Amino acid sequence: MSNQKVVLITGASSGVGQATARLLSQKGFKVFGTTRNPTDAKAIPTVEMLALDVRNDDSVVVCVEAVINQVGRIDTLVNNATYELAGALEETSLEEARAQFETNFFRLDRNN
Repeated sequence: MSNQKVVLITGASSGVGQATARLLSQKGFKVFGTTRNPTDAKAIPTVEMLALDVRNDDSVVVCVEAVINQVGRIDTLVNNATYELAGALEETSLEEARAQFETNFFRLDRNN
């Protein structure tokens, strides 16, 4: 097993997540970035992008298992995935508000 630290970063397709993935990979970490649509994400040469929707328990399990199967562990999780919703509250649908809270607030491990 390699001594290289393994990092999983949610929301790594843009913004802070993408910059963090790029920086950590340059510093020698083995970085797995996640996004809902990995085929649409801008490639970072030393970052492996994986599909992950943090609102979906099955998606989380598949993503974590993919990392564990490939490298055997996750040393650090950078939980960066966010869903921005802007506009007047009265114009926001209940579905949109739920999606934002599921992404930004609630934990996926509902057993604890």
